[in-house]
Amino acid sequence: MSDTTPSSNRVRAERQPGNRAPAPGNLALIQSFVNTSWDLEHDGEEQLEKPSDLSAWLGEHRLLKPGRKLGTADLKRALEVREGLRSLLFANNGAPLNREAIERLNHALGRTELAVRFGGDATPELTSRGGALDGALGTLASVVAVAQIDGTWSRLKACRGVHCGWAFYDHSRNQSGSWCSMSVCGSRSKAREYRRRKRR
Repeated sequence: MSDTTPSSNRVRAERQPGNRAPAPGNLALIQSFVNTSWDLEHDGEEQLEKPSDLSAWLGEHRLLKPGRKLGTADLKRALEVREGLRSLLFANNGAPLNREAIERLNHALGRTELAVRFGGDATPELTSRGGALDGALGTLASVVAVAQIDGTWSRLKACRGVHCGWAFYDHSRNQSGSWCSMSVCGSRSKAREYRRRKRR
Protein backbone atom coordinates (compact mmCIF):
# COMPACT_ATOMS: atom_id res chain seq x y z
CA MET A 1 0.00 0.00 0.00
CA SER A 2 1.37 3.41 -0.81
CA ASP A 3 1.19 6.58 1.26
CA THR A 4 0.00 4.65 4.28
CA THR A 5 -0.55 6.32 7.63
CA PRO A 6 -0.27 4.19 10.77
CA SER A 7 -3.62 3.30 12.24
CA SER A 8 -4.23 1.61 15.58
CA ASN A 9 -7.06 -0.42 14.04
CA ARG A 10 -4.41 -2.51 12.29
CA VAL A 11 -3.86 -4.54 15.46
CA ARG A 12 -6.30 -6.43 17.61
CA ALA A 13 -5.42 -6.73 21.29
CA GLU A 14 -3.26 -9.80 21.83
CA ARG A 15 -2.97 -11.71 25.07
CA GLN A 16 0.22 -10.85 26.94
CA PRO A 17 2.26 -12.86 29.46
CA GLY A 18 1.22 -12.17 33.03
CA ASN A 19 -1.99 -10.57 31.71
CA ARG A 20 -0.12 -7.36 30.94
CA ALA A 21 -2.02 -4.73 29.00
CA PRO A 22 -0.74 -4.52 25.41
CA ALA A 23 1.06 -1.49 24.03
CA PRO A 24 -1.29 1.42 23.32
CA GLY A 25 -2.24 2.72 19.90
CA ASN A 26 0.12 2.20 17.01
CA LEU A 27 2.89 0.79 19.21
CA ALA A 28 0.81 -2.38 19.39
CA LEU A 29 1.78 -2.90 15.75
CA ILE A 30 5.50 -2.88 16.61
CA GLN A 31 4.87 -5.13 19.62
CA SER A 32 2.97 -7.61 17.49
CA PHE A 33 5.64 -7.61 14.76
CA VAL A 34 8.53 -8.18 17.17
CA ASN A 35 6.57 -10.94 18.91
CA THR A 36 6.27 -12.97 15.72
CA SER A 37 9.35 -14.71 17.14
CA TRP A 38 9.77 -15.78 20.76
CA ASP A 39 12.37 -18.15 22.19
CA LEU A 40 11.42 -18.58 25.85
CA GLU A 41 11.85 -22.36 25.81
CA HIS A 42 14.67 -22.60 23.22
CA ASP A 43 12.06 -23.70 20.66
CA GLY A 44 12.54 -20.60 18.55
CA GLU A 45 8.84 -20.18 17.87
CA GLU A 46 8.83 -18.42 14.52
CA GLN A 47 5.64 -17.24 12.84
CA LEU A 48 7.41 -15.89 9.75
CA GLU A 49 9.14 -18.98 8.39
CA LYS A 50 8.21 -18.48 4.73
CA PRO A 51 7.59 -15.47 2.47
CA SER A 52 3.91 -16.44 2.40
CA ASP A 53 3.81 -16.17 6.22
CA LEU A 54 5.16 -12.63 5.98
CA SER A 55 2.64 -11.74 3.24
CA ALA A 56 -0.18 -13.08 5.39
CA TRP A 57 0.97 -11.19 8.51
CA LEU A 58 1.39 -7.91 6.66
CA GLY A 59 -1.95 -8.39 4.93
CA GLU A 60 -3.71 -9.14 8.21
CA HIS A 61 -2.33 -5.90 9.64
CA ARG A 62 -3.30 -3.91 6.54
CA LEU A 63 0.29 -3.21 5.58
CA LEU A 64 0.20 -5.12 2.29
CA LYS A 65 -2.50 -5.58 -0.30
CA PRO A 66 -4.15 -9.01 -0.08
CA GLY A 67 -2.64 -11.57 -2.42
CA ARG A 68 0.63 -9.65 -2.86
CA LYS A 69 3.47 -12.14 -3.12
CA LEU A 70 6.86 -11.62 -1.48
CA GLY A 71 10.13 -13.47 -2.01
CA THR A 72 12.92 -14.91 0.10
CA ALA A 73 14.91 -11.65 -0.06
CA ASP A 74 11.85 -9.76 1.20
CA LEU A 75 11.53 -12.14 4.14
CA LYS A 76 15.21 -11.76 5.04
CA ARG A 77 14.88 -7.99 4.90
CA ALA A 78 11.77 -7.96 7.09
CA LEU A 79 13.44 -10.19 9.69
CA GLU A 80 16.43 -7.85 9.79
CA VAL A 81 14.01 -5.04 10.58
CA ARG A 82 12.27 -7.10 13.23
CA GLU A 83 15.48 -8.09 15.00
CA GLY A 84 16.83 -4.56 14.72
CA LEU A 85 13.69 -3.31 16.44
CA ARG A 86 14.09 -5.99 19.10
CA SER A 87 17.63 -4.79 19.76
CA LEU A 88 16.25 -1.28 20.32
CA LEU A 89 13.72 -2.73 22.77
CA PHE A 90 16.49 -4.52 24.66
CA ALA A 91 18.27 -1.15 24.87
CA ASN A 92 15.05 0.32 26.30
CA ASN A 93 15.42 -2.34 29.03
CA GLY A 94 19.00 -1.41 29.95
CA ALA A 95 21.01 -3.58 27.53
CA PRO A 96 23.91 -2.10 25.55
CA LEU A 97 22.90 -0.99 22.08
CA ASN A 98 23.74 -3.64 19.47
CA ARG A 99 25.43 -1.53 16.79
CA GLU A 100 25.58 -4.35 14.24
CA ALA A 101 21.84 -5.00 14.56
CA ILE A 102 21.19 -1.27 14.06
CA GLU A 103 23.36 -1.24 10.93
CA ARG A 104 21.40 -4.18 9.53
CA LEU A 105 18.14 -2.44 10.45
CA ASN A 106 19.18 0.73 8.66
CA HIS A 107 20.29 -1.24 5.62
CA ALA A 108 16.97 -3.10 5.50
CA LEU A 109 15.06 0.19 5.76
CA GLY A 110 17.27 1.80 3.11
CA ARG A 111 14.66 1.96 0.34
CA THR A 112 11.75 3.19 2.46
CA GLU A 113 10.46 6.74 2.08
CA LEU A 114 8.52 8.79 4.58
CA ALA A 115 6.67 12.03 4.04
CA VAL A 116 5.03 14.51 6.39
CA ARG A 117 1.33 15.22 5.90
CA PHE A 118 -0.95 17.48 7.91
CA GLY A 119 -4.40 16.41 9.04
CA GLY A 120 -7.56 18.51 9.19
CA ASP A 121 -6.55 19.75 12.65
CA ALA A 122 -3.05 20.67 11.37
CA THR A 123 -1.49 17.78 13.28
CA PRO A 124 1.56 16.47 11.41
CA GLU A 125 1.64 12.79 10.50
CA LEU A 126 4.35 10.62 8.98
CA THR A 127 3.16 8.62 6.01
CA SER A 128 4.96 5.82 4.24
CA ARG A 129 5.49 6.19 0.51
CA GLY A 130 6.09 3.23 -1.72
CA GLY A 131 4.44 -0.05 -2.49
CA ALA A 132 4.74 -3.61 -1.31
CA LEU A 133 7.39 -4.25 1.33
CA ASP A 134 8.91 -0.75 1.21
CA GLY A 135 5.58 0.76 2.21
CA ALA A 136 5.03 -1.78 4.99
CA LEU A 137 8.49 -1.34 6.51
CA GLY A 138 8.20 2.42 6.16
CA THR A 139 4.96 2.35 8.14
CA LEU A 140 6.64 0.37 10.92
CA ALA A 141 9.54 2.83 10.98
CA SER A 142 7.15 5.78 11.15
CA VAL A 143 5.42 4.29 14.20
CA VAL A 144 8.79 4.05 15.98
CA ALA A 145 9.73 7.61 15.02
CA VAL A 146 6.45 9.08 16.27
CA ALA A 147 6.65 7.07 19.50
CA GLN A 148 10.15 8.41 20.14
CA ILE A 149 8.83 11.93 19.70
CA ASP A 150 5.73 11.51 21.90
CA GLY A 151 7.68 9.75 24.69
CA THR A 152 5.99 6.34 24.61
CA TRP A 153 8.83 4.50 22.85
CA SER A 154 10.99 4.04 25.97
CA ARG A 155 8.17 2.05 27.60
CA LEU A 156 8.20 -0.64 24.92
CA LYS A 157 10.85 -3.13 26.01
CA ALA A 158 12.17 -6.59 25.23
CA CYS A 159 12.08 -8.92 28.23
CA ARG A 160 15.61 -9.56 29.45
CA GLY A 161 14.76 -13.04 30.68
CA VAL A 162 17.10 -15.72 29.36
CA HIS A 163 15.79 -17.05 26.01
CA CYS A 164 12.85 -14.65 26.02
CA GLY A 165 12.95 -11.25 24.29
CA TRP A 166 9.16 -10.85 24.29
CA ALA A 167 8.16 -7.24 23.57
CA PHE A 168 6.06 -5.81 26.39
CA TYR A 169 4.80 -2.36 27.28
CA ASP A 170 5.88 -1.09 30.67
CA HIS A 171 2.81 0.59 32.14
CA SER A 172 4.45 1.08 35.56
CA ARG A 173 4.62 4.64 36.87
CA ASN A 174 8.41 4.68 37.14
CA GLN A 175 9.10 2.47 34.10
CA SER A 176 10.83 -0.12 36.28
CA GLY A 177 9.47 -3.22 34.53
CA SER A 178 12.12 -5.68 33.33
CA TRP A 179 10.21 -8.89 32.62
CA CYS A 180 7.36 -9.87 30.34
CA SER A 181 5.93 -11.63 33.39
CA MET A 182 7.20 -11.53 36.95
CA SER A 183 5.75 -14.99 37.53
CA VAL A 184 7.73 -16.49 34.63
CA CYS A 185 10.93 -14.68 33.64
CA GLY A 186 11.15 -12.67 36.86
CA SER A 187 10.89 -15.78 39.02
CA ARG A 188 13.42 -17.65 36.89
CA SER A 189 15.88 -14.78 37.20
CA LYS A 190 15.47 -14.64 40.96
CA ALA A 191 15.98 -18.40 41.21
CA ARG A 192 19.19 -18.21 39.14
CA GLU A 193 20.48 -15.36 41.28
CA TYR A 194 19.66 -17.31 44.44
CA ARG A 195 21.56 -20.38 43.17
CA ARG A 196 24.51 -18.19 42.18
CA ARG A 197 24.72 -16.69 45.67
CA LYS A 198 24.46 -20.14 47.27
CA ARG A 199 27.48 -21.36 45.28
CA ARG A 200 29.72 -18.60 46.65
